[in-house]
Amino acid sequence: MKRLAGVAAGCLLWAACAGPREEGKGSPPVEPAVPPPAALAAEPPWADLLRHAAPVPPARAFHPSPSRDGRLVAYATTEFGPRPQIAVRHVSGGAPLRITRQDADHLFPRISPDGRLVAYAANPDGNYDLFIARLDAPGAVRQITFEPGDDVAPAWSPDGKRLAYAARGPSGAWQLVLVDVAGRTRTYLGPGTHPDWSPDAKDPWICFQSVPPSPGGRAGIWRIRPDGTELREVVAGRPARGSAVHPRFSPDGRWIAYATAVRGFDPHAVGAPDEGGDLRAIRADGTLETRLTEDGAGDAWPAWAGGRLFFVSDRAGGRDLWSFRLKPLEEGP
Repeated sequence: MKRLAGVAAGCLLWAACAGPREEGKGSPPVEPAVPPPAALAAEPPWADLLRHAAPVPPARAFHPSPSRDGRLVAYATTEFGPRPQIAVRHVSGGAPLRITRQDADHLFPRISPDGRLVAYAANPDGNYDLFIARLDAPGAVRQITFEPGDDVAPAWSPDGKRLAYAARGPSGAWQLVLVDVAGRTRTYLGPGTHPDWSPDAKDPWICFQSVPPSPGGRAGIWRIRPDGTELREVVAGRPARGSAVHPRFSPDGRWIAYATAVRGFDPHAVGAPDEGGDLRAIRADGTLETRLTEDGAGDAWPAWAGGRLFFVSDRAGGRDLWSFRLKPLEEGP
């Protein structure tokens, strides 16, 4: 099978905020970032900035996935070697637990709703397939997809019975797919990447990142029902501000956090932009957009849990894992 070139590199985006507080033992000290004058004029919509993982460069941390209660965070990292592996750590500090050990690239971890499993993508046979490992027994791994193309970016359904993910077929086009974890039955929803499932099983939605029709195009954020109905645009990609990428629902399902990317896209690199921009949040219905970071750092891969927003940022010079506590977002009528 043809190996996907550049997926790991293409998927590493970075994030931005200021005034960090270090978390965990044995991590290098972080000097408080100095924001530009414009950033000093306004009160940011967050507080209590923490750095959770700071691999020694050139190692990087990316693709954070906190547990639903916000106590654990899984992420991909090159801190163990040149090929990305999946690690899990307590948000309160301590050493990371390495979950994967294969001679392969491991990306896009997602902790299950019950906190017992982690799904991820890996390429031990050249192409990317989806796997599930137990957090209490990382060696107990089950392969979920077996297609000749690439399957990446899994997201759990609220009941933990299905995964939404992005699949690349023979034509090179990315499609959103649902798979039953037990029976491996697949349902195709249409073009898209980086899906996320809303937390309310009684009002289910899947938000996702659109795929530009050509390199250099702008991606946006859309949502759709798991049965393929009610497709709606939430955020449009615009030339002036770039693409909207990496959507993640808030724990109550009312908001979607996402990152902006100022450059175009390579459709052969999982639709990942070349650079990160800032973080934003918007109501799931597409109203009341709020800019969360705007201090000049590169922010990406937001993930919401336990009252905090986790993300990746280059604000301290490396590609590190951070989080902050969001203040209440403005509510309209």
